[in-house]
Amino acid sequence: MADFKLSFLDINSVDDSRLAVAFEAMSDERKKETLSIIPENKKRQKIAADMLCRQMLAEADGIDPADIIISKSNDGKPFAENSSNKFSLSHCGSLVVCAVSKKEIGVDIEKIRNVRLKMAEKFACESEIAYIGENPERFFEIWTLKEAFFKCKGTGLGSDIKSVCFDIADKQITCSENGYSLFIKNVADGHICSVCIRN
Repeated sequence: MADFKLSFLDINSVDDSRLAVAFEAMSDERKKETLSIIPENKKRQKIAADMLCRQMLAEADGIDPADIIISKSNDGKPFAENSSNKFSLSHCGSLVVCAVSKKEIGVDIEKIRNVRLKMAEKFACESEIAYIGENPERFFEIWTLKEAFFKCKGTGLGSDIKSVCFDIADKQITCSENGYSLFIKNVADGHICSVCIRN
């Protein structure tokens, strides 16, 4: 397996007092962003994601989580100012996931659910559409791989979403763009998580 750490947190398992402490540890910029979020569950999600990220980076760097300074680059990608490690966050429902590595990394998580599989035509190339067929799990494998890949690149999803294609065979994932390693993990409660790391 590639050199990265992956951790999950169910925000329902985090009490309000712990979230309050985590909120106070956030930078003024991130506090302001968090306070602007209207749904309470989304606020909790953001605070829990920040808390998980700080814990993982602090563990990797051997420092106190309160000393981690998270900012955003000019293109909106979060990064830790005082860490040599890179990170990526994703959330779905009550689950938050954080991936940390010395290399550029992207992560995405989704709950496997029934969807109109025809939607795959909007983001998948022909070979991926053939792979997906009528299988919702495969739909979310490809979707989370795309999300993780573009997060790793630092561009986010855009009009070039079909510019990269993935081939999945015998649990091995091949990317049409060289220089990336990809992994899929099935998570409890019917979630699927994909990680992309730059080699």
